[in-house]
Amino acid sequence: MVKPLDLMEQHVGSPVRLLLKDGRQITGKLAGFDPYMNLVLEEAEEASRDGTRRSLGMLVLRGNNVVSLAPA
Repeated sequence: MVKPLDLMEQHVGSPVRLLLKDGRQITGKLAGFDPYMNLVLEEAEEASRDGTRRSLGMLVLRGNNVVSLAPA
């Protein structure tokens, strides 16, 4: 069985796509995380529902706002 934090450790430095509770989608390079699944992303971008993209730069996300995380 693979533990979620072990799987995330394999993707540090790789591009990921996040879905947040409020429906926003964020893409960026996973720079780090902690045991509570708080995430640090570099070169983060937000994709809105109308297709526009907004650059966010470095971003810290609280783990309880993340619905899903997938390789981008």
